[in-house]
This record gives sequence, structure tokens and C-alpha cells, in this order.
Amino acid sequence: MGSTEVIDVSDDGESETVRNRISISHASASQVQSIMSSYAAVTPKFDFSALIPAIDTASLMPKLDASLFASITNVQSLLPKLDSMLVPALNIAAVMPKFEDDLVVPTTALANIANIQSTLLASMPDYSKMLGGITSEWIAAIQPKIDLTASIQPILDMMRSIDWDSITQRRRIPDNWPENIGERLPALIALVNDDGIPAAWVPRSEVLDLLLSATTRDERSEILIRHREDILDDCADWLDSLTDPVLDPVLPTAREVIEACRNSYWKVGAISAVQVVHSIVESLHWVSDRQRVTKHHVLTMDTPYTRLLEQATRAPLVLFYDDWNPLSGKPRPAHLTRHVISHRLGEDQVSDRNCVIAVMLMASLLITVYQLDLGQREIAA
Repeated sequence: MGSTEVIDVSDDGESETVRNRISISHASASQVQSIMSSYAAVTPKFDFSALIPAIDTASLMPKLDASLFASITNVQSLLPKLDSMLVPALNIAAVMPKFEDDLVVPTTALANIANIQSTLLASMPDYSKMLGGITSEWIAAIQPKIDLTASIQPILDMMRSIDWDSITQRRRIPDNWPENIGERLPALIALVNDDGIPAAWVPRSEVLDLLLSATTRDERSEILIRHREDILDDCADWLDSLTDPVLDPVLPTAREVIEACRNSYWKVGAISAVQVVHSIVESLHWVSDRQRVTKHHVLTMDTPYTRLLEQATRAPLVLFYDDWNPLSGKPRPAHLTRHVISHRLGEDQVSDRNCVIAVMLMASLLITVYQLDLGQREIAA
């Protein structure tokens, strides 16, 4: 099996202490290598793919040559050599995906990351008797240290520095609004509050731009009447694809409103559209009494950007829920109002302008309920 070689080492011609060096045979080396392979085989394996990109562990493990053992008397002397071959601590910050505080982050998993390594080490067998002093403490010393807790904080800081508002801005406003809506917000407020003309989702951007640029009520009325067929097409395109538990009871009627208008029955369509709007408002439990509509529905420059879409949809309801009593001495309203249509119907309430606004208001409200899941929120509440 093995051989023992006595070597005389001389210095200045004088004999010095003879030291025996035990060579480990190839069979012994193979035996040790087999033990090391067994250790690798029983080491628990964990899949971190859900948290971090795949790491090629094979490229990180030190490569052991069996011939290396031939010059070592005791396996214990392997420790200093292995120390020089260990891979430096992994820099997880370089490979971790980016997170932001308000994104959906598996916080429970992150809280337990710090315990994963200690759990691994605690579960490893004790090889001290087989490998001449290699203990679990030594294994702990050579394990790569992965400190995700410290590494992820700079990533979160970086994500906070990103201007998410500018990135997601277009997702929070209707696709028919202009890019410079911030600059044109005063004109939009006047359009929806003062004239009661819907602006969310319908009409198409070209028509909306004309309305925002108009300077008088009569000019805006002319634009609505001149483009009413385009506006009707816009409403129809949206309503054809809508489905929602809160909307389903009124959607068939809403689609018949579109068909009535296409067949030139605008007045019949407008009166039905008014009823659809009121039904949805009631389903959402929104305010509809004259005393409180301004407070709840008006659009202002102070409206938070996250509520701009919903509030712009609500704003025409302020005039829509205006009321009138002939005994009040006030002039009969010329703008579209549910109260007058329901109780004091006259030709002025179903004018060409008001008919277009009624259909637009119906479509705008239905689309926003669908887009913002307002019906689902109401059911959940």
C-alpha cells in the first residue's frame, strides 16, 4: 500500500534530524475525495430562484486535486491550503432585482433570509471523526456569507430616487387627454364644472382639444353638435367592450341608447341616458342631493393627481343634479339636469347640445367605473 521514505537532510555537511514524510497513496487520496463528494451530496439544497437570479454554484466551489493530498501528512494540514482557495463573500447587491417600498415585496421571506444560512449550517452532519478535525464550525467558516439584509437597502434607496410619478402618469389619466394636461387643467376644470361637459375618455382627443381651446359656451355647444357623430362612435366603441357586476344591469340599455341616437332618436336616447347615469350613481352610493354635490363632485386645482380621473368624471354631476322649482323665481336651467328632465321636461332640456352631453356623460361614467374597478370596490365595501 503506502511507502515510507527516510530522507537525510544535511546542512554544512552535518547531519540533522531525519524527518519522515508519509506519502498518501492514490487509493487513500481517492478515498478522501469520495468522502468530500459525499459531503457535497448530502448538503441540503435550497432554491432561491424566486428571490434572486440563478447563481452558478459550480463555478464558485473550490476545485480539489487528489494529488494535492500526496504531500500532506495529516488531513488537518489541509485547512490552511483550503483557506487560500475559498471564494470571497458573494456580492448579492450586484445580482439582486430592484424593489420599491410600495411594490408587492415578500416581506416575510425577506425577514427570514438572515436565518437561512444558520439553518443550513445547523443541519449539516459532523464530519470531524471522518476527516480528522473538520468540524461544523470549520464548515461555517468556509461557507460564503450572503448578507441580503445589508445588500437590499441600497437597492431600495435607489428605487426611491426614481420619479415613479412621471413614469406612471399616463396610466392614471384617460387616453384622450393631452400630454400637457397639467398646463390645461384650468380649461378642463371650467369645461367639466361650469359647462357640465364630460371629458374623461370621451370625446376623442381632437374634439376635446377643440373644446378646451374654445372661449365661450356657445362655441363649445357648436363643437359638440358638429362632432356628435364622432362622439357617438367613441361612446359606442367603449361600451361594446365593457363588463362589470355593477354595470351589467344597465349596459343593455346603454347600448340601446347608442342605437337610438344612430337612428336619429337623440331625444329618446338622451332621456334614457339620464336614467342610466342616475342608476349608476345610486349603485355607487355617490351623493346626488343638490346640497352636497358640489362638495363631493367638483374638480379643483387642489385635487390629488391620483384622484384626477375619478373627480373629472364626477364633476359634470354638479350641474346634472341641479334642481329647479317654478315657484323659486329662479330662471329655468338650460343645462342638462336630471330633476328637470324627470319632473319638468321641455324642449330646452333635450336640445341638441344637451342630448350629446347626456350620452357622453353616460359613457364617461360607465368607462371610469370599469377602468377604476369602482363597482368591485363598492361590492367589497
